[in-house]
Amino acid sequence: MERKNLPIFATATMLILMGVGGRIALHDYPNFETVMVATFLAAMLLPTSASLIVTMTIMLLSDLYLGYFGSSKIIIFTYSGFVMVSLITSRYKKRIDTGLNVGSVYKFTASGVIFALVYDTWTNFGVFWLTYNHTVENLVLVYILGLPFMLYHLISSVVTFTLVGFPLYYLLASGVENTDKHQNDNLISNE
Repeated sequence: MERKNLPIFATATMLILMGVGGRIALHDYPNFETVMVATFLAAMLLPTSASLIVTMTIMLLSDLYLGYFGSSKIIIFTYSGFVMVSLITSRYKKRIDTGLNVGSVYKFTASGVIFALVYDTWTNFGVFWLTYNHTVENLVLVYILGLPFMLYHLISSVVTFTLVGFPLYYLLASGVENTDKHQNDNLISNE
């Protein structure tokens, strides 16, 4: 397939719009969001530094619009939760992308489930740390109270990673300029 060489900036901008727009549009449906899948796609398609910028921009812009920025200490945990998703994805993206096949669909879906669990475990710990007395009983209570939200987030992630993330990744992956590959091709042709 001939590469379209879609610039990194255009890809980043599109993912930011998807994350911010989706978060604002789906604001009335907590834990059904596009930020996680946009963060995941940024880490799959872009260099790590660019994916982190995309992640933070999505959160900052949508929080500013929704009026959340600076209103609670929990944003330390929400932002760092998405940063974890970005960094983990960047680390394992070659294992996740095994081509356009059923195995990759399963890996995208499994990634959605894993990242929802990681994110919710981390942010629930943040709720415990910031608002409860630090006892084992309260820690368990926070995780029990968080189960309905986690279940809804898991369902959301399965849907968004499978029906949005996977197709969008393969659509964009064919057009995103891979600078490492491009540089390697130039080195080979110059030898």
